[in-house]
Amino acid sequence: MGGSVEVHGLTKTYGRQNIWRDVSVTLPPGEITALLGPSGTGKSVFLKSLMGIVDPEGGEILIDGVDMVTAKESHRLELRKKFGVLFQDGALFGSMNVYDNVAFPLREHTRLGEEQIRQIVLDRLDMVGLLGTEEKLPGEISGGMKKRAGLARALVTDPEIILIDEPDSGLDPVRTSNLAQLLVEVNTTTDATMLVVTHNIELARTLPDNLGMLYRRELVMFGPREEFLLTDHPVVSQFMSGDPEGPIGMSEETDHRSADLFEGPIDYPDGGVGLRHAGARAIEVLPRQLEPRSGAVRPAAQRHRERVAAGQAPLYVADDEEKDRVRPVLGLGVVGRGLTATGDVFALALDTARATFRRPFAGRESLEQFWFVVSVSWVPAILVAIPFGAVIALQLGTLTVQVGAQSFTGAASVLAVVQQAAPIVTTLVIAGAGGAAICADLGSRRIRDEIDAMKVIGVSPIQRLVVPRVLACIGAAVLLNGLVSVVGVLGGYFFNVIVQGGTPGAYLASFTALAQLSDLWVGELKAVIFGFIAGIIACHRGLNTAPGPKGVGDSVNQSVVVTFLLLFFVNFVITTLYLQLVPGKGA
Repeated sequence: MGGSVEVHGLTKTYGRQNIWRDVSVTLPPGEITALLGPSGTGKSVFLKSLMGIVDPEGGEILIDGVDMVTAKESHRLELRKKFGVLFQDGALFGSMNVYDNVAFPLREHTRLGEEQIRQIVLDRLDMVGLLGTEEKLPGEISGGMKKRAGLARALVTDPEIILIDEPDSGLDPVRTSNLAQLLVEVNTTTDATMLVVTHNIELARTLPDNLGMLYRRELVMFGPREEFLLTDHPVVSQFMSGDPEGPIGMSEETDHRSADLFEGPIDYPDGGVGLRHAGARAIEVLPRQLEPRSGAVRPAAQRHRERVAAGQAPLYVADDEEKDRVRPVLGLGVVGRGLTATGDVFALALDTARATFRRPFAGRESLEQFWFVVSVSWVPAILVAIPFGAVIALQLGTLTVQVGAQSFTGAASVLAVVQQAAPIVTTLVIAGAGGAAICADLGSRRIRDEIDAMKVIGVSPIQRLVVPRVLACIGAAVLLNGLVSVVGVLGGYFFNVIVQGGTPGAYLASFTALAQLSDLWVGELKAVIFGFIAGIIACHRGLNTAPGPKGVGDSVNQSVVVTFLLLFFVNFVITTLYLQLVPGKGA
């Protein structure tokens, strides 16, 4: 039998918008349940809450008795291995072909050999009709094919709990029917607990054992298919018939309140009892439910019939007065949101530091990201370093001549370049080139649900995605800092000697006379810290991107601006501490 899923008093808000409140439901183990509701009622958010990807403000979600709301992230990753999830758009990893996408969970969580993995993957691809597409990337196949590939990946580990978000989106009616039949076959074989979110009325009528409906921030009805489809509740009746006349409007703001719609009890022909509603049109004939084509008995269907016959599966109808009470939701405000974001950045930094030394190490990904960051940053860094070194040398050369201390021009110029200009220039370029690309990459993965898919598969995005990118930024900052220091010093030397007529030997002699080894090390230390900051900010903004292309663009902009501001502040702090703690040569 499938896994146990119990939800008690779940409440979720975004800012001042209440999505749903006090939702309580228990999914019958092993049975197929469909969740319906008008657009914008938070059905997909509900699925992500069950996975522990979205944190609700209240309530509990018990997966086999363990609360996903209060569990540590490491424990959540283990619990998610029980799940198989089909996201609305498939959520395939864009850098992997179809075969590797489907094989990914097996390679991560099993010790099967590649030949065994290949047999399982090809079996699942054949099951969803995608044999022959193994070598294609997600960008080379249609939306419907992505959906089916996502389903194959969700089923590859034989999960105990299967969550499916809009299985019919991107599919034609024939393939939707075939997919529904496939889900019945999967349930017959695995006896997994299944929850399907859908707008497809035909699918809702014929596939599930149980149905529930979200409306006006509540679970207005939940129960056996046999009773749910025969109810005359005005909201359910209007939704199932697709009638424009009724309490459901174009948006929740135009929905009519359904208080006082109850007129009294109604007796159904099969002996069941429901509630009569004003203006409701009950369905008179119960549609036939899908059955396995093989003729096998589906264990969940048999248990479901026994529960209904024994009266253990009553139809739940929300109390209208409770539903219509509007509860105020307090927003955090600008200061609160700022403090929350700051806390999130520090938390990500700590998690990244811990995950850096945890197996498995993403060595190949780190090297690839390091090469990418260096390749897009080294030319701009050099081009910026030359005028920086020249300006510093020219300015200091002019001042030292005015005060009669031109012999110190070299020392002042080189120290300014090594300690200040090189780390700042290097990291600003990395943040503007490599960091922006990292943020855009993670942001795109975020809006395509790839990050959530990785979490559901039981893989930590921090360990797999963030750590390699942060290490790449640190390594690139250290390497390019040395390169920029050399170029900046040479640029300053050239302009001081050629343009200002300085003495060649005196330029470097004054530096060696006054500089200390710690002066060189502080520049590299700054490069390490600044590279870490650039990587963390880029990853944080990417992982928290708002939906849509605009969200990605905004995140990239915020990443660059915030990194710039932090770099100058941290540079001031480090420089101040260094000058206070390390005495100058000869002091």
